[in-house]
Amino acid sequence: MNLHQRHVRLLAAALIAGVVAGCSERGPEAGGRILVVGIDSADWDVIGPLMEEGRLPNLATLVESGVSCDLHSLEPKQKSPTIWATIATGKLPEKHGITDFMDPQTKKILTSNVRTARTFWDIIGESGMTVTVVGWLVSWPAEVVNGYMVTDYFRYSPRPDRPLPEHLTYPDDLRDEVEPLRVVSDGITEEDLDRFIDLDAAMTADEAQQLPVEQMFLEMRGMSELEQRASALSDILAGDRTFLAVTRHLMRNRPTDVSIVYLRGVDTASHKFWAAAHPGEVGFPVSQTESRVFGATVARYYEYADEMLGLLVDEFGDGTVIVCSDHGFEGPKPGQLPGGINDHGPIGILVMSGDAFRDGVRIEERSVRDVTPTILALCGLPVGDDMDGSVIEDAFEPAFLRSHPARRVPTYEHTE
Repeated sequence: MNLHQRHVRLLAAALIAGVVAGCSERGPEAGGRILVVGIDSADWDVIGPLMEEGRLPNLATLVESGVSCDLHSLEPKQKSPTIWATIATGKLPEKHGITDFMDPQTKKILTSNVRTARTFWDIIGESGMTVTVVGWLVSWPAEVVNGYMVTDYFRYSPRPDRPLPEHLTYPDDLRDEVEPLRVVSDGITEEDLDRFIDLDAAMTADEAQQLPVEQMFLEMRGMSELEQRASALSDILAGDRTFLAVTRHLMRNRPTDVSIVYLRGVDTASHKFWAAAHPGEVGFPVSQTESRVFGATVARYYEYADEMLGLLVDEFGDGTVIVCSDHGFEGPKPGQLPGGINDHGPIGILVMSGDAFRDGVRIEERSVRDVTPTILALCGLPVGDDMDGSVIEDAFEPAFLRSHPARRVPTYEHTE
């Protein structure tokens, strides 16, 4: 080997080493495949003990392999559509326009065409990434996306007095494909409900008649409401099963870079059955029947949500997984009217697991406003100056931030 050949080889080796070192320094690439799962009302105070007991293995795996934190909701308390719109846009209600379920003046239901700010899936879709959005609150009528959308209205069953509206999906012809996946309340069997409730534990009429009169009437009312409460649980379960089935189907048959799904069941189950699990804390009498039959329902529904999460992650495969909630849940307090936002807590959850994020780290509390900026940074995109949130930089691996420092643009809104 002459001197020139040796010099060339040494130079080539140095270049290769430099490239390898540079790749190592750069860390994970931006973008990639992302799964976002919104679990309405998920609360660490419920999740923590269940994880310690090994009852939420899928969420526990993501927590152990990623970053987690308290996610502060909007205050004063807001309704779920408002908060999920903030999560999706990085903006406060006065900027995104979704201030309730209904317009307080016109009494009309607020729909996606009322929203006045762009969503993260719209922004990343415009950048070239493909997206699937399923069940997100206030997503009807379906918007044009770079991929597929199945709106929140899809889960409702058509009735003679309530035909389903148009534009349940994007594209429109996707509706025919996913229609068979809709689960209706009547399709939920007693066996399906058995995992959530203990009907055999209900007090009998003979037992109730042995109680003082006031307590007896409370128990009789509890027994008379069993069927109604079980029916409500059937409806909750049908909604989540619908969006679980649709999301898995689209992942399998129409895969995209980003999959986004919203699951409402934990929130609705908590509203319906929290008192049964906390009979001495809610400021109103709870029958023994209600407590016996439904006392474990909330915890068991969290287990089911974890099971759905596992199925989604398995179907999704390799990539980044983000799980978040819009608020926590405290239940009705003495002196408060039960139901609605009175039951909500100020702190939800955020878990982010993937190559770009740190491993097994708990970080300081962040806000629901920060989710969209963080997803944009994960995709290598700048954050809008008009967004009210910021990138959760301490969630990322330092090498990722060095390769993809947070950038800003004035706005993503179409101003022309």
